[in-house]
Amino acid sequence: MLSYAPLKTTLKEKGIVLSDLRESIGLNAKTQAIINKNEPVSLATIIKICQELQVPIEKVIHIDYKNEN
Repeated sequence: MLSYAPLKTTLKEKGIVLSDLRESIGLNAKTQAIINKNEPVSLATIIKICQELQVPIEKVIHIDYKNEN
């Protein structure tokens, strides 16, 4: 199962809200909604987020293999 919980934690630690991040890296509102639903986004988007926040990928996304069907 895909989770952006690490991103939410990272944003909170940095005092940033997702909509501000979205604006700073040029994401559209649809991508923000996809992230909020824990649905997949492109690796390019994840890289943009990592670069903007200056964090490794594990601070943005988590995949829990135990809950996969």
